[in-house]
Amino acid sequence: MSRVRGFVLTFFCAIAAALLLGLSSVWLNIERMDLAYDLNKLEKELADRTALASKLELERNNLISPYRLKRLAAVYGLGPVGSGQMRVMTGKDKPQDK
Repeated sequence: MSRVRGFVLTFFCAIAAALLLGLSSVWLNIERMDLAYDLNKLEKELADRTALASKLELERNNLISPYRLKRLAAVYGLGPVGSGQMRVMTGKDKPQDK
């Protein structure tokens, strides 16, 4: 009788352990999938930001290209700086407020 009782107790403990291991496996798989989705989302966001940075750098380079600036200068009647027209501004010559 005691042997049968020990066998039944061992059997139920084994079933409880198998159930616990199965539930743990399912939970870990769900967590792994959540992490995979988050990783894919972050990779897409990184790709989007990288593409935007490339586009903005291209636009900046286009806006400051010497050819474009020369055309705009001609439209607005600007030309090269003559002698005595350029001043260098430094912080040392600021007037003092009293």
